[in-house]
Amino acid sequence: MIDTAEDGGLTRAQVIGRTAGTLAAVGILSLWLYAFFIYDPGLKIDELADRSFPRAAEQVCATTRERIDALPPAFRADTPADRADVVDQANRELRSMVAELRNIVPADAGRITTGVNEWLDDWGQYIDDRQAYADGLRVDGDTRFTESVKANRQVSRAIDGFAKVNRMESCTAPGDVG
Repeated sequence: MIDTAEDGGLTRAQVIGRTAGTLAAVGILSLWLYAFFIYDPGLKIDELADRSFPRAAEQVCATTRERIDALPPAFRADTPADRADVVDQANRELRSMVAELRNIVPADAGRITTGVNEWLDDWGQYIDDRQAYADGLRVDGDTRFTESVKANRQVSRAIDGFAKVNRMESCTAPGDVG
């Protein structure tokens, strides 16, 4: 027997069908929202189980960040040459930081050593980009800061992602040239 509503309303089967369809649509939408806005497969993959390097690195980076924060903001410099000078000073601090971090990378720790060295290589590229910007300012005051790309993203995103996953907030790329 077919279930029909005599008063023109929905039948029980129609209510169940619509409810199931609505739940399925909400579920699929939720999955896509999670996939595009929440889930980041690059995170947690880089998390270091041994917390000794991140703790030591955070101290090194925090000291460097204090020195950079003590400099006048590059974007507030009166002339492009002055801006370049400030970026040069910050770059010296960052190069020193990377050298110090390389000295505390765990020796022969396999994937940990590889991951940390890749992150430090990214820092090297980022500093090179900053140096190209400073050099460009001395030639053309309208030079814009341009970052290298890694995996279709700015290299600073890779730097920041690794630092955040490992709870090294001071080891994120400084925002001093923006």
